[in-house]
Amino acid sequence: MSISSRKQINDILQDYYETEQEFLAQIWNPKVRQWSPHKQTIYNNGVVIGKYLEHDCTTFSFCSENITDKALQTEIRQYLEQSVLSYEHKRYLDMLDTKKLESDKKMLYDLLQESVDTWIERYCGWFDYIIDNLSSQHKRALVFLYYSLRNYSFIKKHPLSDDTDILDLLFKGFGDKQSQYSKYGLVELDDNRELMTLTPPRIYDKSIDRTLLIKNIPVYLLDVFDKMRSNGMIKDLSLRLYNEKGWQGRVHLDYIAEAVERGQIFDLVNLNNYSVTKLYSTEYEDCLWITIDSQNMTFEELCKDFRIYNDSIVTQVIHLQYLIENNQFYITHLDHEYIFYTIEEYENRQQDPSQKGTARPRLKSFKIDHSKIPFDFRCENKRKDENGNNLPVESEQFLCYVLECYFEHRELLREYFENVLKGE
Repeated sequence: MSISSRKQINDILQDYYETEQEFLAQIWNPKVRQWSPHKQTIYNNGVVIGKYLEHDCTTFSFCSENITDKALQTEIRQYLEQSVLSYEHKRYLDMLDTKKLESDKKMLYDLLQESVDTWIERYCGWFDYIIDNLSSQHKRALVFLYYSLRNYSFIKKHPLSDDTDILDLLFKGFGDKQSQYSKYGLVELDDNRELMTLTPPRIYDKSIDRTLLIKNIPVYLLDVFDKMRSNGMIKDLSLRLYNEKGWQGRVHLDYIAEAVERGQIFDLVNLNNYSVTKLYSTEYEDCLWITIDSQNMTFEELCKDFRIYNDSIVTQVIHLQYLIENNQFYITHLDHEYIFYTIEEYENRQQDPSQKGTARPRLKSFKIDHSKIPFDFRCENKRKDENGNNLPVESEQFLCYVLECYFEHRELLREYFENVLKGE
């Protein structure tokens, strides 16, 4: 059989993906370690290499198949293009990021200029270093499996993926307690669920005795949410989780990765406090729309370099509800969501704020309800420069902080709020 597409090996990739999760579980939770030291060692170079060194029958059988050059090039190219794009969209690049971006661009260029086999010999020599007497056919197959798995994992972990099949099994039978989950795919924190503001951020659900990773919410924002829950400002908080089984037990190990925190520079710190009454507006520039009425505020970012996902154009929205009590403004509801437009809808949306995105259901990252957050509440902003050095702690108005955590064009935010404060 000739392999011409990744779709032909979805079952293999799903098995690899689950094995990868098992491997990570051995690292993150030593108390439930089930793998032998030898097995852990051979999997240290990745699942594909691990399966091969373990003489996995399915893997060895696949290595006998003929992989077309087009299939190989497609998987390698897709991975490199995704990698380059992810680095180009980073706000700040440290030295390692810059080198990785340059390397991936060079690899992508060479892939398009030379034969696949020449490219493999140039850039995949590490397979030969780990595996003795690796035949050319087996090497081609392993390269295909390696890049296919990376692309498969990228789809599984994509921020805009709304898959919940694995979570559905975990939370089956919870009834009314899962109203936020049934409506929005969000898991509500309660007495059984502990928010853990570690890296990566997670919750521990003692009702199922599992630790589950949080998706689409930066850990520094979650830390602010957690402190606001402790002082009673936030009552109900629901979060999106990765569609994974997670880890058995309460996993409290913290992944120390300095690069994760680098570049968290917030531009709006130290702006003077503003009130709701000063924010009344309908639109601002072409890429930032603000709609405000007596109960709601909606901030939507429309970017020229817009994101496309499954043929939909994606925008980000921060929505809040507020009330007035004793001449004080309080935020009672807050959420972040991705909106999916067809091309026609997006063209209309650029001119019409009432245009809805219906290409796909909205995808929420978090949802705060039944809360009472003072509008002028300021939260601590622990900052680092682009080199990872600590900067002086600043405070920032809560709404600005949330907007900066998600929106890409901070210069528009700054310009808008500065104009508001000037009375323009």
